[in-house]
Amino acid sequence: MLAKRECIQLNQSVFSLANAYRSRMVREGTVERTGLSLADRSTLMVIGQSEPTTARDLSKRMDINPGTISVYVQQLVEHGLVGRARDKNDRRTWWLRLTEKGTSAYQETLQGTAAYTRDFLSPLSDEEQQTLHQLLVRVVRGLGYEW
Repeated sequence: MLAKRECIQLNQSVFSLANAYRSRMVREGTVERTGLSLADRSTLMVIGQSEPTTARDLSKRMDINPGTISVYVQQLVEHGLVGRARDKNDRRTWWLRLTEKGTSAYQETLQGTAAYTRDFLSPLSDEEQQTLHQLLVRVVRGLGYEW
């Protein structure tokens, strides 16, 4: 079992990585150039991995309240990246899919994410990177996430 200090260091490391992604996007002008924040890109990634999907499913997958997901989805719709289609059998349900422009943004997001991650992990050996990947996937699955 990790000591309290080690738990705090681990927590700070995870926070620092998330912050490093956000900071790098700001430094590189990604948000200004594309109009997409880290939250927008995260939502875009989950839609791209699970389309067609609904806002309800997206909310569950991302563990974000439905009101916040609605805002994220609306922003992506306004950017022309996500399209909505009403379910033919249940008129209350709207299916979300990436548009052609959204698919391009999704692919760009995947490439950027892979590049950022490789850069951030560069202090680790290949074996250490593989071990970290395996451990984090186990932790995330333990939290109920499947991506």
